[in-house]
Amino acid sequence: MAWWFAASIDDYESAQLLFKGGKYSKTIHVLHNAAEKALKAAILAERKNPPRGAAGHNLARLSEMLTLRKTPPRLARTVQDLGPLYLPSEYPDAALGVPGTMFKREQAERYLREVGALIKWLRKSLSGK
Repeated sequence: MAWWFAASIDDYESAQLLFKGGKYSKTIHVLHNAAEKALKAAILAERKNPPRGAAGHNLARLSEMLTLRKTPPRLARTVQDLGPLYLPSEYPDAALGVPGTMFKREQAERYLREVGALIKWLRKSLSGK
């Protein structure tokens, strides 16, 4: 569980660097990874196994697996909105174009702020404080 959460923090910090460099599509993709890993850490803390394969990338499904921690509505909305961006933020066939041209600063800034809040909430929840 600790490894998953530490990997989530590392991804979040990487997303911050990508954002500063103007790489907004990559920022969103790495933020998805950060949210996914934080949610998986919380699932493991509840002594459950997160799904593998494509289902393991579904943020909404991961969030719904949490029974001891009810995701606050604002953060649940972040999870719902960010989830579908995983493929188009990385793959040209899913983006129907070059992913790097698909996302704007405002979108990346929103998810940077909101995934940061999700990680902060999960950290607090996992520490029991």
